[in-house]
Amino acid sequence: MPGPISTVNSNFPLILGFGLAVGAVSVGVWGAKGSRGLNGSRTVRRPASRGLRGAAEARELILFIENDGDLYRQQMQPIKKNLVTKVAKGVYDRTKAEKLWMYLVESGAKKYAKDFSHDGLPWNKLFSMEDRKQVARELNDDFLANQKHGEYDYLLPKKYQKKA
Repeated sequence: MPGPISTVNSNFPLILGFGLAVGAVSVGVWGAKGSRGLNGSRTVRRPASRGLRGAAEARELILFIENDGDLYRQQMQPIKKNLVTKVAKGVYDRTKAEKLWMYLVESGAKKYAKDFSHDGLPWNKLFSMEDRKQVARELNDDFLANQKHGEYDYLLPKKYQKKA
């Protein structure tokens, strides 16, 4: 009578499903990028070649910056508050704003290289200057779109808040 346990040979029982789960975890299907594996080691999935440049590298850096709690709390929130105030005052300058976002992008690139650079590449080689500028532009564009819809109104100082 077959049950939930099948045998490969008489000495090695294999529970169905568990073998698939272990295989999935070992190749990183279930684990998020940079998460801890079953044995406590970091599981990092990187492409075999360093040929990825441009959009892939920029997207990777944006996702890392947006999902890192320290970068968000220590740099992204103050930048947003600063820029929201400048927009409300009417002194917002796009080129200066992108330069401000570049400080966050460089911090993110340094932290990413420290955490995930398995081949010892420095942060400025891992992400080219054009990739970093692209990330700063995209962060600025996202900020402006969200600010236009009132997402950051809670960051405005009281004297610039609209009376309800």
